[in-house]
Amino acid sequence: MATIDVSGVTLTWSEQGAGPAVLFVHGIPTDYRAWDAQVGALSPGFRTITYSRRYAYPNPRSGDLSDSTVENNASDLAGLITQLGVAPVHLVGHSYGGFVAAYLATLQPELLQSLTLVEPAIASLLLRDPKRRSEALGLLLRNPRVALSAQRFLRTSNGPALDALRRNDPASAVQFNLDGVEDRKGVLEGLPEPIRRMMLDNGRTVKETDTPYPPLSRAALGQLRMRTLVIHGETSVLWLRAVAEMTGAAIPGASIVTIPNAGHYPHFQNSTAFNTALVQFLYGAGVPRVRNAPG
Repeated sequence: MATIDVSGVTLTWSEQGAGPAVLFVHGIPTDYRAWDAQVGALSPGFRTITYSRRYAYPNPRSGDLSDSTVENNASDLAGLITQLGVAPVHLVGHSYGGFVAAYLATLQPELLQSLTLVEPAIASLLLRDPKRRSEALGLLLRNPRVALSAQRFLRTSNGPALDALRRNDPASAVQFNLDGVEDRKGVLEGLPEPIRRMMLDNGRTVKETDTPYPPLSRAALGQLRMRTLVIHGETSVLWLRAVAEMTGAAIPGASIVTIPNAGHYPHFQNSTAFNTALVQFLYGAGVPRVRNAPG
């Protein structure tokens, strides 16, 4: 592991292998270790680069995470790509990290050779401003199942998770977050010990769900021209699957793949199927376009 300073932010990063650079951006509540299964599979033919975003383990950054916005994380990512000299890079982002990756792609497309978005939590595709009742009502009228799924997540998962952080209980915050994105109970307890420990190490990053997000729109995604793959799990919460489908539909020529026997974390819940899809895409072999939109 090494560290790099990007405009005053210390980021821990690692690389393995040689060849075209593939850079992975993790989501919540994980860190660079979330991609261990991909590093092992891709490093024979690619230079794999993983890093921990600004507040993720083992970075030394302190604070209340109010500055860990999509915009600031995208700026960190742009600086990392530039300082490492790997542009244009094959960029892979998951969940909140997928939002970061997609946002960067719309701002600085020249930094990317291809884009892979894994259940990108681009909440602005559902609601530009979640505090406006008129937008929530509009979503309810357009797609009641997705709207109810999102409302249930906010009420039974995200709200209690943020309350737990205010009580200085990051372990409970992780439990609530995981149960919400997987749409079932007891997720944390069923994870392998290394994955469970990683998530508990990053409990405070659940606070990123409470930061304001930029209004990334379908129109902005529609301007992207790099090769794009969108991946989602078969069993994750409905609203996240819907966002993935909306993302894939918005980006011209994007391929969409559903990973069976996996939820919100397909890269380690079914790494074999995930890696097959990703390697085929990176080598330009192509993947089948899936059009079974939820809702």
